[in-house]
Amino acid sequence: MFAVQRFTRAARQFTRDFNPHGRREHVPRSFVGPFMRPIIAMGAATVGCWCMWYYTKSARAKEALERPDARFVLYQYSNCPFCSKVRAYLHSCGEEFQIVEVNPVTKKETKAISDYKKVPLLVADGIQLKESTLITSILHTHFTQGTPISEVIEWYPAVSQGIEDTNKVHIKSTEKEELVTVTDKIYGVYCNLYTAWHSYKKGKEEITYPNKYRVMGYDEDAHDLMLNEAKWRRWIDTHFVHLISPNVYRTWKEALTAFDYFTTNGNFSDFEKSYIRYVGAGAMYMIGKRLRKRHNLDRDVRIELYSGLNNWLRSMKGKKFQGGDQPNLADIEMYGMCSAFYGMPCWEDAIQNTKIEKWYNRMERHLQKKSAIGLTSANPTLQAVPTQNDTMSA
Repeated sequence: MFAVQRFTRAARQFTRDFNPHGRREHVPRSFVGPFMRPIIAMGAATVGCWCMWYYTKSARAKEALERPDARFVLYQYSNCPFCSKVRAYLHSCGEEFQIVEVNPVTKKETKAISDYKKVPLLVADGIQLKESTLITSILHTHFTQGTPISEVIEWYPAVSQGIEDTNKVHIKSTEKEELVTVTDKIYGVYCNLYTAWHSYKKGKEEITYPNKYRVMGYDEDAHDLMLNEAKWRRWIDTHFVHLISPNVYRTWKEALTAFDYFTTNGNFSDFEKSYIRYVGAGAMYMIGKRLRKRHNLDRDVRIELYSGLNNWLRSMKGKKFQGGDQPNLADIEMYGMCSAFYGMPCWEDAIQNTKIEKWYNRMERHLQKKSAIGLTSANPTLQAVPTQNDTMSA
């Protein structure tokens, strides 16, 4: 309130004028006096309050910007499905790792170390790894083969898919012809600007990793198992992940519940929690509707979720895991996807209408035994389950 009063007083001084006799008085009939003075006052007060809030927020985030010193550092959103995949695999490795919760609004944590604007971002042995599926493949190859990560990443080259653009303007000239006249130079600049704008409208360059579903160094005897694992890892990325958002944000009430969940466990300030809770829930509710149409899902998205989970369970053919007696990468990544909406209304509906809970609990007990830092401490949205043996098949 003190800051608002100071800025209001400054705005009043700004809108005063001097008459020819030297007396200072208001400008009564001008547009500046009655209309602009309150606008200037409110604008100055808003800018000042925002600056003070930003300064305190920067001071609060200073500690998070310090570069962690662990071997594996995961920059994540706690409830992001792709981040959950990587986090689940790090638990399964039995390696210690550090988690840095990224603020989704400012993203200061990742900006301090990289220009990459997405999560998950894993810093492994000082090397930045991107793309959740690619990260798990690189790490699994590293641990099974013992090859340094700096060498493993060379086995997963990036391939540019380019930009589909058939309407570019080209200058008709021979290879040796030069643009010497002013008209030609202006036309050349126009062509470059048009091409850049059209490319921007068509989309950015797409980068893919053809080997990202493969783990290098498999024995020939395990070739069929590798193909089956890669098949279901691809299914998780291309189908199952698209079922999550439309179900989590199916209704306005469920979207609000989800954001209560997210803001409680995410890296948000008090101001951001109250703002994002409603604005974010409304936006994701609309986005969920669009995603349902984009991926041609049934109008009742719960049916699609049950179908996906049942398809996953049937593929195990009575086994404990997709990998048999022990989980494989497909199991770990599917668990990560499910943990992203664990505790949500859609998860409660799923365990009532499918048998996914038994498999999920087996996976959680397996990761609790493997994890070097504790499963619940790494993801506060997860809760511990009983540790008794579960011999029932899904």
